[in-house]
Amino acid sequence: MRSSYSTLMQSKYFNPAFNSAIFDGPIRIYFAQFHESLALKIYFMIQQQLVKEMARAKEVSKSSGANIMMMVYPTAESFTLSFDGKPADTPFETEKWNEDIMIGLRGPIEDNNLELLIESLRLTMNNWKPVNVANPQGLVEV
Repeated sequence: MRSSYSTLMQSKYFNPAFNSAIFDGPIRIYFAQFHESLALKIYFMIQQQLVKEMARAKEVSKSSGANIMMMVYPTAESFTLSFDGKPADTPFETEKWNEDIMIGLRGPIEDNNLELLIESLRLTMNNWKPVNVANPQGLVEV
């Protein structure tokens, strides 16, 4: 099942404070408007540092319908509600949700954690293998 906006809104990952988003191909960054500068900074870092990975992710998303969703939670407490049981000292967390990838930021993360976030996103994008909609069993035609 591919996640739609309505299923996202009803999921544990959604927060009512999310009133803004940046969509670029498979990457979707949800945030409260007061975190717009952080979201834009992350978006531009992705564009500058993950060129090859974004090209691959766009192809993967096109064939599968899956996305990578980044949620910039307004507070550490709102993050904890969505990513329950995660260590309190991690600045962000990644989970698979259906065929999508969810990346949650524990409130506004510090600049020194942005490079770690980008490297984690690079690994996530390189290893992302959602099920292909047209070929769910991954069969090769001969």
